Amino acid sequence: MNKEDIISVYTREEAIADGIIFNAGRIANREVDLTTNLIEQLDKYELTKAIVEGLDLARHFRQPDTKEIVVNGKKV
Repeated sequence: MNKEDIISVYTREEAIADGIIFNAGRIANREVDLTTNLIEQLDKYELTKAIVEGLDLARHFRQPDTKEIVVNGKKV
């Protein structure tokens, strides 16, 4: 992707301020952000599992797109 392909830049801080993402805090020295859409779709146990699996991916220095995280049959 080059600069001509970018219509707008939306920062993490702007997304938090607008309520698009929610900062759930820090776990294992990493910021944990959740989209409001994900929060609406999953119950608290599914959210917990998704967070733990996401942190496991980050801990092993793998890119987030190398594995789909599936919780109770839902891709998150």
